[in-house]
Amino acid sequence: MLPTQGTLTRLPVDALAAVLDEVGAAVDALGGCSTMSYTTVALTAPRSAST
Repeated sequence: MLPTQGTLTRLPVDALAAVLDEVGAAVDALGGCSTMSYTTVALTAPRSAST
């Protein structure tokens, strides 16, 4: 999976398909999978009253 924002989202459909094909071929050549660790952080805060 590639990022869903940034330069790739601005490519024409045919150009994006070519990039995805090449990336897929590169991943396949390296064993066919990639594992990525990530952490999601959520911050919350109470809203203070208006004065």
